[in-house]
Amino acid sequence: MPPEPVSRILLIDDHRVFNDALKSLLNEQPDLTVCGQVSKASEAIHAVQRTSPHLILLDINLQGVNGIDLGRAILSDFPLVRILMLTMYNQPKLLDEARRVGLQGYLLKDASTNDLLRAIRNVLNGGTSFDANVPNLTSPPEDPFGDQFASRLHLTFREVEIIALIREGLSNEQIADKIHLSPETVKTHRKNIHFKLGISKVTELVQFAIKNGI
Repeated sequence: MPPEPVSRILLIDDHRVFNDALKSLLNEQPDLTVCGQVSKASEAIHAVQRTSPHLILLDINLQGVNGIDLGRAILSDFPLVRILMLTMYNQPKLLDEARRVGLQGYLLKDASTNDLLRAIRNVLNGGTSFDANVPNLTSPPEDPFGDQFASRLHLTFREVEIIALIREGLSNEQIADKIHLSPETVKTHRKNIHFKLGISKVTELVQFAIKNGI
């Protein structure tokens, strides 16, 4: 009996610990192998040329670069490669944009191992896999804390809380102590806030908070 064909997967994600854990998981599968790991968007195209993957697992936020735009650029140069977004953003607008530009899947990072492997194999076999846990774009937006402004920008209650504390001048460590999170978690929230608002500087965030009464 001939050996089972092995699909080559390229990982593009700037969270190195997550990237390494995902590599270990996938390399345990007899039909899958990780052919490369990339942490910077600027290295992505070269990595695709060098490794010739069948599938790319692509994060949506790569140090401020929009992964969906990167995915579209990759598909323009390598139309046969399959791309599955693997993201922490549970946002219908982003899922819809990924689908619109031709990406084959959008899966949340908190998916189970079985769901992840199922999605990977489905996309490799020519299908698509869009996470059912992301609300339908046509559904009425939920507003869990009564703030239409924050809901419109897809800010969570915790993110609004952190913006307010940043406006007060608190450091990551002080914010973490005040709201009982780890400093690393606060850093992640801040990165997500900057990405959602399209800003890169603390001064811009403070100006945004003042302008919007946060």
